[in-house]
Order: sequence, then structure tokens, then C-alpha cells
Amino acid sequence: MPEWKSLEDQLRALGVQVGKDKPLKGKRAQKHPIEKVISGGYWEMIYGEVFCHEEVYPSDYIHGAKPLMPSDPIEVLCQWAGAQQLSLTDLQSFVFLDTETSGLAGGTGTYAFEVGVGRFTDQGFRLAQFFMRHPGEEPALLAGLTAFMDGMQAVVTYNGKSFDIPLLNTRYTLMGMDTPFKSVDHFDLLPLARRLWKIRLESRTLGNVENQILGVVRGGEEVPGYLIPQMYFDYLRTQDARPLAGIFYHNAIDILSLAGLFGHMAFLLDDPHSERIQHGEDVVALARFFELMGEIPEAEALYQKALSTDLPEEVYWDTVQRFSFLLKRKGEWPAAIALWEPAAENGALYAFEEIAKYYEHQMGDLEEAHRWTVGALTVLNGQHFPAYEYHSWQEKLTHRLERLERRLGREDGE
Repeated sequence: MPEWKSLEDQLRALGVQVGKDKPLKGKRAQKHPIEKVISGGYWEMIYGEVFCHEEVYPSDYIHGAKPLMPSDPIEVLCQWAGAQQLSLTDLQSFVFLDTETSGLAGGTGTYAFEVGVGRFTDQGFRLAQFFMRHPGEEPALLAGLTAFMDGMQAVVTYNGKSFDIPLLNTRYTLMGMDTPFKSVDHFDLLPLARRLWKIRLESRTLGNVENQILGVVRGGEEVPGYLIPQMYFDYLRTQDARPLAGIFYHNAIDILSLAGLFGHMAFLLDDPHSERIQHGEDVVALARFFELMGEIPEAEALYQKALSTDLPEEVYWDTVQRFSFLLKRKGEWPAAIALWEPAAENGALYAFEEIAKYYEHQMGDLEEAHRWTVGALTVLNGQHFPAYEYHSWQEKLTHRLERLERRLGREDGE
């Protein structure tokens, strides 16, 4: 009976391949971890570790064609956001935030796998991007975000009131954690961008606004936002982080653009008469903004300035109408009439109606009111209008004409 040297010898004698002698059937695909693709490190939180990429941009950094650091007073911007207690001296207590998520529809099944945040410091603009390598790291990511936001008084987003902040609040709740957004003011720049550039820009997406207003041109690393969720799912399957470099770039530019837009909006609202505002449509938008805010003298001055610029015809006549109604509310009838008369010559039915009402109710001149009402009906029947608009005007003007003729008849009979 043979004397076996070891258990390994016995197994080999039986034909069993073990240990280093067993050939590999196929080489496993090489992994490319996130830290080999994006510079950064791991923040140790009580829930575990989370990867974070950080950069600091100098205070004089130019993003596109605009400075990153706001220099104009932000009081009007704060008033718009309902954060009147804040000012430029509080700038370091603002955090700029954007998320990259597993879906674009929201809901409890959607989570933020990357959260980018930025804040101004004495050294410059500090950007941090928290990334979770798998869903199990979500508590650590949320804890890292909370730590970064310590001491913050305001958060700045783009559509964050509808998407980013509700999503993050939901994730904090699901993880049994306290949200850091409860006691901070929120500056959602999307509604303000729509108000400021609705006239001039066909699209007010962040990408288009940053390009048209800030002069930002994204590089070849950029990936379209709609591809990002699938790219993350592919990463979870392959553990190949190389394609994620484009997502980090996309998120970083979003954060920088938020800061740049914040500063540019502050400039526009603080100095709306600046010669640096070159587009008449922007002056019109600022006039509408200040009228909405109840700043009537400012709105009136801006409407006057806008009408002296080279506006597209449709915008010009719309501005005439808006300005005329502002003057009417102030009781400045001669100034309003001076706008209504050329508008009537241009075929604006509202102008005929307003002049008729002025002569009837303010001047007691029924003949003149009758003449302007007849003029309106002449225009109505001489031009093409959509059916619903035609019938609405016909009903209003006919009713006014009949009432005026009754009053004139009574007076003629006295």
C-alpha cells in the first residue's frame, strides 16, 4: 500500500484538480473602479464610506463668458425667493445642488446615485460630487451630503422644487434619516429663467440657458441627460466606471452654471437699466418682473425704455398693451390714450374698446364712445379672426354699441 505524502497527493492520485494546478476556464472581465477613473477619495460616515470627487475653482474663475463669483447685490433676488433676510454677505451659506438619478419620473423607486454640490469659500468655489457604487451606499451618500451642507442657509437648484429636493427628501425618509433641507431657503432658478428669457429663448433648459446667456459651450465629455440612468445601470452590471466620467463632467457643469446664473440674475435684477443689457426683449421681461413684484415705478421706466428699443413687432405691441394697462390702473389717462391710439391704428380691438370706455365713463362723451365702438366692429368684420375670438368680440362690442345707442336716444329725446 503506497505511503501518501499529503492530502493533496491523495486527491491528485484520484484525478481531482485542485489549487494552482486547476486551469482557469476563462479570464474574468477586468473591473475599472470609480477611483481609477475619477480622482477622489472616500468619506467615512457612520453608515459606511462614500466616494467623493472634489475640486476648487478660484474666485476669479470665468464660466463661459461670465464670472462664477457673484459681485452684485442679491437683495432683489432674495426678495423674489422669499428670503429677504439674506444678502451678499451670506454668500458662503448658499449651496448649489444638482442630482443625477436612476430615473427622470421621480417616485419612491427613483434614487440619486450622484449628488453634486458647490459652495463659495475663502479659497474659491468648492465643488463636491458624492457617488454611490451600489444602492447599499445610499445612507452614506446622504450622510455625506448632510455633512457638506452643515451651516447652509439656502439651496440653489434648477427645477429643484419639483424634482431634486422632493426626491432627496423621500430618500432621507426611506432611509430613516433627517433631511437637511427643512430649514433652508430655496432658490429654484428655473421659474425665474422662464420669466427672464421666455420672450427671447425658445428653450429654457439649463443647457440652452447656460449656452445663450452665460456663453458656456460643453466639451466632448458631455453626455445627454436622458442617457444617464441607463449608463448607471450598465455600470452596476459591468462594474466598469470608465463611461461615468462623462456623467461627472455633466454634473459639474450643471453646478457651475447654477452659480454663474445666480450671479447673472442678481446683476439683472439689481441693475435692470444697465447698458450691458443689450436685448430689448430682456428689458421687456424685466419690466414684467418688476410689475409682478409690485415695483410699479421701476416697471413703468423699463416699459418706456423697452419701447424705445428695436423689438420684434409682436413683442412691441404686446408691450404697448401691458404698459397701457399699467398706466390705466394708475389713472394716467392721457399717457394710456397715447398708446391706445396707435394700437388701434394697427387693428388692436382692445385699444378701440379701451378708448370707447374712456370717453363713455371718464369724459361722458357718448358720441365719441359710439364712434370708437363702431370703429372696432368695422375692424372685427374686416379682418380674419379665429371663430371663438370673433364671437367673443362681436358679443361684447354689440352689447356696448346697443347700450350707447339707447343712451344717445334717450338724451336726444330729452
